[in-house]
Amino acid sequence: MGVIPTALAVIMVVLAGAGLTHLVERGLVRSRKEQGIAMPVRAGKEIDIPQADRWMYPAGPVSALFAIAAAMVVIPFGRDLVGADLGIGVFYFIVMVDFTVLGLAMGGWGANTPHGTEVYYRAVAQLVAYVVPLGLAYIGAIMMAQSLSTIRIVEAQSGLWYIVLQPIGFLLYLATGLMQSFRAPFLEPFSSTIDHGVLSLYGGWKAWYWRIAMSGLLFVVSAMGAVLFLGGWQGPLLPGPVWMLLKTGAMMLLFTWLGAKFRPMTTDEMLQLSWKILTPVGLANVLVVGGLILLGVGVKQ
Repeated sequence: MGVIPTALAVIMVVLAGAGLTHLVERGLVRSRKEQGIAMPVRAGKEIDIPQADRWMYPAGPVSALFAIAAAMVVIPFGRDLVGADLGIGVFYFIVMVDFTVLGLAMGGWGANTPHGTEVYYRAVAQLVAYVVPLGLAYIGAIMMAQSLSTIRIVEAQSGLWYIVLQPIGFLLYLATGLMQSFRAPFLEPFSSTIDHGVLSLYGGWKAWYWRIAMSGLLFVVSAMGAVLFLGGWQGPLLPGPVWMLLKTGAMMLLFTWLGAKFRPMTTDEMLQLSWKILTPVGLANVLVVGGLILLGVGVKQ
C-alpha cells in the first residue's frame, strides 16, 4: 500500500475510533458530575481569546490529532493489515502517543489564560506520573515476544495470550492506560475545577480537532492493550479485523467502567500512586516475567 492510501486509511480508522469512543463515553459517563473529556465541546463557533499566542494556540489541537494518527500507523488489525510494520513499533507508539501531552501543553500555554496555564502544568505532571510504570507494563510483553514489533508481539501470543501469563502487567497497563488517556479517575487536565481545560478554550474547527484527538486517544491506547495482552487479531471463526475491533472495544469498555469505580484523584495523589505503588509493581512484574522466560514459559522460538 502506498503512502497516500495508507494515510487515508489511518485517518478513516482514527475518525471511526474517535466516534466509537465518543458514543461509549457519552453513554456511560453522561450522568457523572465529573465528565472530563466526555464533556461536549464548543464546536458551534470560534472562541476569541485576544491574548492567545498566534502560533502556539492553534498548534495545540493540530499536534494532538497528528499524534493519534501517527500512533495508529503501527496498530495491526491483521497480519497484513497495518500501516507500517516497524521493527520498533511499540517504542514508536509510546513516543507518538505522548505527543498529545505536547499538544495539551502548547494549547494550554498558548491560550495565555489562568485555566490554560493550569492545563499545561497538570498535563506535564500527569506525563511524569505515568511514563515509568507504563513503560514497565510494556516491557513484559516485549521480553516474551523478544521484539518491539507489534506484529511479532501478536504472533508470539498464538495459543496463549499474555493476559494469562502476565496478569500483573495487564492490571498495570489498565492503571497507566487510564492516566495516559486522561480518563477518570485521572482527569485533572480536564477537571471541572478549571472549566474542563482546553475543551472550554477552543471553538470551531479547533474544538473538533480536540474532540477527535482526545476521543481517538482512548481508542489507540485500548487497541495497543489488545495487541500487548489479548492476542490482537487472533481468534477462532471470525476474521482477524473483527477480533481486533471486538478486543479494542472490550478494552475501551473496561477502561471506562473501571475509571468510574474510583473518585477523581489530584495530581499529588496520582504522583504518589505512581511512584509508591505502580512503579514497584511494574519492577516486580519484570522480575516475574524474567523468571517465566528462564523456565521457558511463553517464549516462542
